[in-house]
Amino acid sequence: ARGVGEISDKGKGLYAGPMKAYGLRLDDPKMDPLLEKCAELGMPINIHVAEPIWMYQPMDSTNDGLMNAYEWRLDNQPGIVDHAGMIDILARAVARHPGTTFIACHFANCSYDLNKLGALLDQYPNLYADIGARYAETAPIPRFVAQFFEKYQDRLLYGTDMGFDVEMYRVTFRILESSDEHFYETGQFGYHWALYGFGLSDGDLKKLYRYNALKVLYRR
Repeated sequence: ARGVGEISDKGKGLYAGPMKAYGLRLDDPKMDPLLEKCAELGMPINIHVAEPIWMYQPMDSTNDGLMNAYEWRLDNQPGIVDHAGMIDILARAVARHPGTTFIACHFANCSYDLNKLGALLDQYPNLYADIGARYAETAPIPRFVAQFFEKYQDRLLYGTDMGFDVEMYRVTFRILESSDEHFYETGQFGYHWALYGFGLSDGDLKKLYRYNALKVLYRR
C-alpha cells in the first residue's frame, strides 16, 4: 500500500467502509498512532472532511445549491458538527502532525470559497487537496479557479469520484483543459449551473494529472 484512506467525517465522526467510529475525530489523540505511523512510513492519508456547505444550510429558496444539497442534506442530522467546525478539525490534525502528508478530498469541501482552502495550504506545507467530484461547483467561476490552480499547482491532485464512464472523463478534461464557455452537464453532476473551462497550462496539467501524485506517493 502507498497510502491510507479514504477516511471520512461529514460531521458525525470517522467512518470508512464497514468500519464506523462515530464520535471519533481526526484530531483526537486516539488517532495519533495511526497518523504518526503514516509519517514514519511515508504514506499519505486521504481524508474526506465535511460536505459542500449547502448540505448544512436550510433547505429553502435561499440555498444556492439546493438542487443537489437536498439529496445529501446534513442540516437535519442531530448533533452534527457544522462545516466550519469540520474544517477546524482538519486544520488541527494537520498542524498536530507536521510530518504526515494529508490529502483533503474534494478541495477539502471548500469549493464555495477556495480562499479558505488556500489559507490552509499557505499555513501547512504537509497538506494537499484533490479536486474530485467538485467540478460543477468550481466551473461556474473559471477565472478565479484557474488562478487558484496556478498558485497552488504543486499542491493539487486530479480526482474524479464519479465512476469510470468515458463521458465523465471527457467532461472533467473539458473543464480543466479547454476554454469553452457556458455549457451544461447534468448527466454527471447534481447541479444545473453553467460550466466554463479553466484553460489550464500544460505545466499545471502535468502536475495535476501525474507529477504531484508521484511526489506524494513516492516522496519525490
